[in-house]
Amino acid sequence: MLIYISALLAGFTLLMWSADKFSDNALLLGTHYQISKIVIGIVVLGFGTSAPELLVSGISAWQGYPGLAIGNALGSNTTNILLILGVTLCILPLDVKKETLKKNFMLLFAATIIFAVLILDKYLRFFDGVLLFSGMILTLYLLAKKDTNSEARIRKDTEQHNVVAIISGLIFGLLILLVSSKTVVWSAVSIAENLGVSDLVIGLTVIALGTSLPELATCVASALKKHSELAIGNIIGSNIFNTLGVTGTASLIATYAVPKQVFTRDFPIMLAATATVFILVWVFSKFGKIPRIFGVFFIIVYVIYIFFIYQQAL
Repeated sequence: MLIYISALLAGFTLLMWSADKFSDNALLLGTHYQISKIVIGIVVLGFGTSAPELLVSGISAWQGYPGLAIGNALGSNTTNILLILGVTLCILPLDVKKETLKKNFMLLFAATIIFAVLILDKYLRFFDGVLLFSGMILTLYLLAKKDTNSEARIRKDTEQHNVVAIISGLIFGLLILLVSSKTVVWSAVSIAENLGVSDLVIGLTVIALGTSLPELATCVASALKKHSELAIGNIIGSNIFNTLGVTGTASLIATYAVPKQVFTRDFPIMLAATATVFILVWVFSKFGKIPRIFGVFFIIVYVIYIFFIYQQAL
């Protein structure tokens, strides 16, 4: 068991490092070619912080562990809201504006509804994956279109960087992402087998928390710098990416049955958490900030949820 836990920790460490390096090089390449700031922000932050979920879920589906794939996506969404937003709120009361509600939450709810409709037959198939992944591409386009007209092009200030070196860094980062993702999946499945729990449980808890570390780092850093809206935006964007891109990619790779617990426990919790944040943003946009007390509430709910999952698994 110790070797599996060590491999999991090493895999997570490499996963975070490679995702960070991949994002940095993608940012440099985008800046070098004078791509719009908002497009770089959406693609780099969206993919960069959700790359661990995408790779882990894709490899899980490919290796025949669908519970790990869907558990990682749904678990990451729930972790993002209840734990990460909760911790961020404890650090700093979050500034909210109705503009955030209009642009991003509607897209998140649309993504959630599409996902809910597609899992009604209790399966995610190739065609579902096409719809989900297409929805992600459309979402990225809509987000970029809203702001590119008013966004100035970034000045070409990376001329000192060698393009070949940047592209090499991108490829190297992607290779390490693949290797570390495979390590995480192997060690997680081995731990699940040793503990006698399902891959869904491991995906919802250990893997979801581990692959959400980039979002945690980004949100905490944003809160400490008093950029609270960036924290909410990062969580919303990441959840859209998880719902459409992560589950979509896994469905493109392999058809798999949606576990019963997803309908009775995990999806309702994720939906309730999303709706709660939606209501908080709507109500407190009139006052300007969401109070810290809700951060404590979110963290308590998250602890109860994780405890409930493991109680049911025993």
